[in-house]
Amino acid sequence: MVFQLGARVAPGFFRRAWPDHKSIKDLVYGPGGLNDAMQFPGVVNAWTMPIKARVDMLTAGVRTPIGIKIMGADLDKVQELGIQLEKVLQNVPGSKSVFAERTAGGYFLDFDLKRDALARYGITIDQANDVVMQAVGGENVTTTLEGRERYLVNVRYLRDYRSDIDKLTRALVMAPNGTQIPIGQLAEIKLRTGPSMIRDENGRVSGYVYVDLDTSKRDIGGYVADAKKSD
Repeated sequence: MVFQLGARVAPGFFRRAWPDHKSIKDLVYGPGGLNDAMQFPGVVNAWTMPIKARVDMLTAGVRTPIGIKIMGADLDKVQELGIQLEKVLQNVPGSKSVFAERTAGGYFLDFDLKRDALARYGITIDQANDVVMQAVGGENVTTTLEGRERYLVNVRYLRDYRSDIDKLTRALVMAPNGTQIPIGQLAEIKLRTGPSMIRDENGRVSGYVYVDLDTSKRDIGGYVADAKKSD
């Protein structure tokens, strides 16, 4: 997670020497600072200035001062190499935070429709997909107007009816003769893992490793040289 710090110039020539003045380092990394307050499971912080973040993004497409791009054909292998680099770079002097993208850590609920069962009841694939969309994802049925504001009205099953796979199997699909068929008889429902995001560059899948560097102690060139020597 990249945070951008804004600066406010206080009046007075001696403002920087005033007792209540805090440096950016103290404000972010000091006791009870912003970095301690903004801790979230599975997320690594990187603190930067707004203009610097935009320059870094325009230069290399990476939001941190140093970044590593891993490109290949196998998304799982790209993630594996990124995690290995994350562990190695954490031990390089000057590293404040290192985070490798988890490209293959998403969860997906798949409905594998059984074509023979659909044909037996005369139900089309589109009809079954519509029920899945309405039950789980919801369907926009109308728009409400409140002054100049417009809000979509979305209708779907209550959470108690879609909170687990067993309950989702009871979602009903109407056959042409009016019979209500549970979706569990028409599809195999599975919870699978897969890529939450696929980044593509030069025709190959890629993953980024973000490195936040303490520039007050290390220069970028020296850090990169030490990182290349790390095992």
